[in-house]
Amino acid sequence: MTTIAQPLIATTIALAGLPTTGWAQGIDASDAPFQLLRGSSGPFVLPPPSSEQIAPFLDPSPMLMNNRDLGSGPLQASSFTNTRRPTTLTNPSVHERVYADLNASAAGSTPTPRRRRSQAIDPYEQLGLMLGGLKLLPAVEADVGYDSNPRRIATGVKGSTLVRTMAELKLQSDWVRHSLTGTLRGSYDAFPGMTDVNRPAGEGRVNLRVDVLRGTQIESEGRYSVTTQQPGNPNLPNGVVNQPITSSFGGTLGLVHTFNRVTVGLYGDVDRSTYGNAKLADGTSLSQDDRNYTQYAVRLRTGYELSAFFTPFIEGRLDKRRYDEHFDSSGYARNSNGIGARIGTAINISGSLTGEVAAGLEHRVYDDPRLADLNGPIGEASLVWTATPLTKLRLRASSTIGETSVVGSSGVIVTQAGAEVEHALRRNLTVTGALAFSNNNYQDVYLRENGMTGSVRLDWKLTRTLAFRASFTHERLDSTSPGSDYTANIFLVGLRLQR
Repeated sequence: MTTIAQPLIATTIALAGLPTTGWAQGIDASDAPFQLLRGSSGPFVLPPPSSEQIAPFLDPSPMLMNNRDLGSGPLQASSFTNTRRPTTLTNPSVHERVYADLNASAAGSTPTPRRRRSQAIDPYEQLGLMLGGLKLLPAVEADVGYDSNPRRIATGVKGSTLVRTMAELKLQSDWVRHSLTGTLRGSYDAFPGMTDVNRPAGEGRVNLRVDVLRGTQIESEGRYSVTTQQPGNPNLPNGVVNQPITSSFGGTLGLVHTFNRVTVGLYGDVDRSTYGNAKLADGTSLSQDDRNYTQYAVRLRTGYELSAFFTPFIEGRLDKRRYDEHFDSSGYARNSNGIGARIGTAINISGSLTGEVAAGLEHRVYDDPRLADLNGPIGEASLVWTATPLTKLRLRASSTIGETSVVGSSGVIVTQAGAEVEHALRRNLTVTGALAFSNNNYQDVYLRENGMTGSVRLDWKLTRTLAFRASFTHERLDSTSPGSDYTANIFLVGLRLQR
């Protein structure tokens, strides 16, 4: 009777105007817009991002790799947009009820209900708060420790006690249609007795997907980043004694449509970067308003679902960077236009390897004829390998073209790569090791910077709401600029309170 029931089921669902795929799955993993926060999202089918997937490298200090404003550039929009088929909106209970009715009428008996595999309950999982169909996961953390080099300088190094306060909010919608996800983080490092080096940091992204029609979605993203510039930064003049705050914020709006296996997305991005005043040793203040700029970009991305495991895509982009002041403090007109293209693929080998890899080239032309055109590689990779049920490996890499105020340099090519291994010793005891490298290659001048950050962290969950953390982080920077090298070691212990 099964061969007769299946065509009847397909006809019944087609007449009802429902999709004929993914009945038993219900809402598939494309329910998470951009899937993972950049660059850990992908257009592949995955469950909504877990806290482990969206956690940044080197947590609990997620801003370590960029705290010197080395080769600053605008925030990049999440490239891992939805290139899969549209969300399946069929309720799985409908599929089961149709089969039950057909089998009952044919066999004259009530079918045995399908057994569902029971899922293990994690007694230490963060529960969160439900606000309508939105799940909120708030957390605060207080750490105390020691920083061997708070100023990140080469000479006259003096260590200090470090008190770090952090706050975090994650959100995940539980809607039949549409999707809202996001993570917001902020921290403040205080150094008793050295208040001039106290510094804030933060980052966040919120993604919204609106299902307009079957196969058509509107995708949007809001993002921000706050960090500080360290003394010795080549973009700062000599003699700066404070750590100027730099912030970036922006948004993306896109329209995505799926034609069978082909998905096309058109996106518009706007990003704003600002720089705080620098304080000199004589007490005077130096404005950096000439470095403030806005980037406008448009992107076209096309993906093809080659198989359930691979979704190749190609993306092209045009952008404009416009400074608030046409000429900077050195007399250069740094407005520029850029064009770039990338090719890549999403990878989804369920239960083993997931992620996305993309690479391409960008060409920039500057208004000032003294600044040479800049050609450089662009791309990003984010992979998660589940080696065993207890061990995960996360790999991440990126290459971008950033802005600079260094005299004679058009821009800087920023390359970063990192790996993180997480292993569960017990259900509530996890150890994490991470290693990250960065290279900043300033064009047309002899200025190179190589950075390295390594860390190890222990997480001990006492209850659902309380966890103990201990971490050690080592930072170092080697630069061709005299007096810019530094080494720092940070020890921290603290408690995390979450709901």
